[in-house]
Amino acid sequence: MRVVLTFFAFSAAWAQSDLSGGWKLRIFQQTDRPDVTRLSLRVDGEKLTGWWRGRELEGTVAGRAVEFKVGKDPAKALLEGGELKGEITFGDRTVKWSAEKLPPRQPPRTHDFEPTEFQLYFASSIKPVLRIQPGDTVRTWGVDAGGVDRSGKRRSPGGNPQTGPFFVEGALPGDTLVVRLNQVRINRDWARSGDSIMRNALEPWSLGNLKWAEDFGSRWKLDRDKGIAYLEKPTDRLKNFSVPLRPMLGCVGVAPPGESSIRTTDSGRFGGNMDYNEIREGATLYLPVYHEGALLFLGDGHAAQGDGELTGDALETSMDFEFTVDILPGKQFGHPLAETDQFLISIGIAGSLQDALQMATSGMLRWLDRDYKLSPSEAAMVMGFAVKYDIADLVGTQVSIAAKLPKAALAKLEKAPPAP
Repeated sequence: MRVVLTFFAFSAAWAQSDLSGGWKLRIFQQTDRPDVTRLSLRVDGEKLTGWWRGRELEGTVAGRAVEFKVGKDPAKALLEGGELKGEITFGDRTVKWSAEKLPPRQPPRTHDFEPTEFQLYFASSIKPVLRIQPGDTVRTWGVDAGGVDRSGKRRSPGGNPQTGPFFVEGALPGDTLVVRLNQVRINRDWARSGDSIMRNALEPWSLGNLKWAEDFGSRWKLDRDKGIAYLEKPTDRLKNFSVPLRPMLGCVGVAPPGESSIRTTDSGRFGGNMDYNEIREGATLYLPVYHEGALLFLGDGHAAQGDGELTGDALETSMDFEFTVDILPGKQFGHPLAETDQFLISIGIAGSLQDALQMATSGMLRWLDRDYKLSPSEAAMVMGFAVKYDIADLVGTQVSIAAKLPKAALAKLEKAPPAP
């Protein structure tokens, strides 16, 4: 797809001061909802540069006329009341478009948000509960997977009820939403877990021969002072068994593409119910933005969980959490990435472990190309001897595999400078 955009400005002075910067571009296809994306322009004398949908553009400013190209297909616009309006041609098809200047970044704020309702679907049709700016921090909380809060009161039907969605001002399709988990803390002294193993992790003949205890007690005590969890009513063989507390969020996701409405028990390229035990305090997530504002959902607290959430339900509990958001404008990775103090993590989510493995590995390859400018052969040397894989999630219609690259393996490599 090649595009040429032509603008007419009132003066070169206007172009210098008002044309440069980010624009919210709406393309009016034959649908009820226009496509929204980001346009970035920069003026230096008579030279115009920038990008649109991740593609570089360049052109010139001469008097009141401004021209630039992305390929060879033409488009035109006029400034009307501070808004650019015109037409763009995609091949043999011409559609109308408009653009408005994005406001400057605001000083960061901290919001204390008290939820009163919880969502059971990831969807763009859900009204935002709070509008926040890039750089803002939110302190809030979530119920457990069954909809129960810290006091034991049921606040929602079960099925991973979510807190949100939060509308992030300036987040546009084609961007990446950055979510830093500053704090993830349990807020009560008990949890529940599953009491059997996920069927897709077992051989069929083994599954048929297993006899699960119908009255097995899978309620746990959470000892925050000692940092451990143990069964409230253990069997004799498990009376000394405990697990270390490692609080995490099973769900962090944005609204999925298009008009999709996906249960909060599931996941996809938008994130969602990833159930990955590295999504915990101190982690940073990078999620693709499909809708204006991103629409961020969080929930499904786990006091601890092994790889894959093998029992179907981990140590499900309510949670207090604090997060900070930001935006990577015009950059999208196509599926979730994460970062901890030790690892870069590419998370593959698909209908099979094989497809999830391929997505996770390919995503890490692209990450090394973007940030370190490593060729495929160079990246193969790094990944082949350093990548670790986690089976992140076996629950739901989608499964997840995470490719983890230790930062120590990259410590002596020169990172590429960020794109302008």
